[in-house]
Amino acid sequence: MTHWLLKMFGAALLFTILIELAVARLSKIRSHQKLLLVLLVNILTNPPAVLLHWLGTLYLPALPDLWLQLGIELLVILLEALIYYSFSTKREWQLRHPALLSLTANTCSWLVGFFIL
Repeated sequence: MTHWLLKMFGAALLFTILIELAVARLSKIRSHQKLLLVLLVNILTNPPAVLLHWLGTLYLPALPDLWLQLGIELLVILLEALIYYSFSTKREWQLRHPALLSLTANTCSWLVGFFIL
């Protein structure tokens, strides 16, 4: 079971990082510092989101999976937007549209995950 969980968490994190870094690059984010921020934010938010989804499917079987996923994604979008916003207020970061970055990146990674699984 441990091997399966590590594989699940690792695959989810890897796909999320790859997709969200690609979205950041397409959003004209080129700075290594900002890309590192995107990487670290996803390392912070993805494992708890995957854990919540896994636990939700175990302990809330009456809740439709799509609603569970959307609720968790909404929380992740809000949390990541807040983190990006906290950096956007610093002049040296010049991170524009933090909420749009979070919404776009998370929507893309969720859609890819939804259609792959």
